[in-house]
Amino acid sequence: MLAPLSHARTLNVIVGWDKPPYVLSSTHMGVELELMRAVLNDMGHEILPIYVPFGRTVRLVEQGFADIGLTVNEKHDIDKSILSNPYIIYQNVAVTRAESMFTINDINDLQDKSVVAFQTASSVLGEPFHTLMAGRSRYIEMPEQERQVSMLLLGSVDAVIMDRNIFTYLKASMPKQHRRDTVIHELFPVSLYSAAIPNAALRSDFNLALAHFIDDGRYDTLLKKYGLDNQLSYLQAPTTVADKQ
Repeated sequence: MLAPLSHARTLNVIVGWDKPPYVLSSTHMGVELELMRAVLNDMGHEILPIYVPFGRTVRLVEQGFADIGLTVNEKHDIDKSILSNPYIIYQNVAVTRAESMFTINDINDLQDKSVVAFQTASSVLGEPFHTLMAGRSRYIEMPEQERQVSMLLLGSVDAVIMDRNIFTYLKASMPKQHRRDTVIHELFPVSLYSAAIPNAALRSDFNLALAHFIDDGRYDTLLKKYGLDNQLSYLQAPTTVADKQ
């Protein structure tokens, strides 16, 4: 374990609302929370998670309501200088029901579909996606990702856009009779996410402790605990993957 790198204290950490397996707010567990708790404990700090809808994280950090905001990257409207080194990789995908037999090779194939996505999707998934979905009545964003999965599996929408690991985790938690066969369409590249840490000394200490956490193998162990894919393997060209879970 590293020696404490700055004065020990309890840090207020803004966390996007429930995003299993990354954030399990009911138990204060999940990959991101456990990673942050371990890294900050190595630095001598405790963590006090503050759960908010995902779209509010940047504003609350910039207004000084917290020491750290999780799951932020350069595509958000934020001062890039306050971002830590990346600590987690997501890959957003489009998911459809296999029975729909949709051909979806790029985002333009979503144009005539009803789509539900995570909050801030239209701002972080790139300008082409933003332009395609702008003003469409059949496109909605919402913070409750379990509801998004239910809407897809029950046929309320044609497609859902979210991180592939979140979708797989939530689908497996649904009642067995609702677990329809689905198809994952890899329309988007992987995204590296950082922590927003306005305090420069705290950010520097965090980067050092994070590097140690990765180097000593605890990062890999944590990913395996939740059955997460190694997202670096998805840097190749997008493909369509049948999911028969």
